[in-house]
Amino acid sequence: NESDDYLAKTSTSTSGRDIAVSVSLPLPFSDAIASSRFTDLPQMSRWSPWLNSVTYLDSAGLTEWNLNVRGVKFSWRARSEVLENPKGIKWESISGLKNRGFVEFEPTSDDSCVMKLKMSIIMPYVLVSLFQGMPSVVQEFLQNKLLKWSLEMFRDAVKADLALERGDIELGDALFGAVEGRANALEEALK
Repeated sequence: NESDDYLAKTSTSTSGRDIAVSVSLPLPFSDAIASSRFTDLPQMSRWSPWLNSVTYLDSAGLTEWNLNVRGVKFSWRARSEVLENPKGIKWESISGLKNRGFVEFEPTSDDSCVMKLKMSIIMPYVLVSLFQGMPSVVQEFLQNKLLKWSLEMFRDAVKADLALERGDIELGDALFGAVEGRANALEEALK
């Protein structure tokens, strides 16, 4: 089972607001493919259903992000920069929901890589209160649902895209079905 290779580590401040997360997942395609697909930011909602939209505001990497968690909408603007060695992207919010981080794709062979994501978030008080001040619930949710499922959905969405691009309609459709099922489960968890 590919998801058995998912690794995660989370730390939370005593207030429960500052959360740092580090996760990784092996991917069965090259770092070049992974990076080119992941850094196409408006596509993010395909594998991160908690994101309503990501929109480029200029050609210098300014983006606007919109999400919905348990009926509460959040938005922020971020500056991002595509990385070349290793391939990936880094970002930092400049308004709204405070967060920053990076995703790197480290090659393990010509046709595989490991996706490593590190990010930190300062949770808004309203979101901390939605989880009733239980940092362990927020940690568990972020680490083992939101990020784990998003990384797995990214892997499966790209595998589906690649299958369809080479004409394997049956596999592509099956993989998209798996992504859709996980997206529906995640949307239920966010309600």
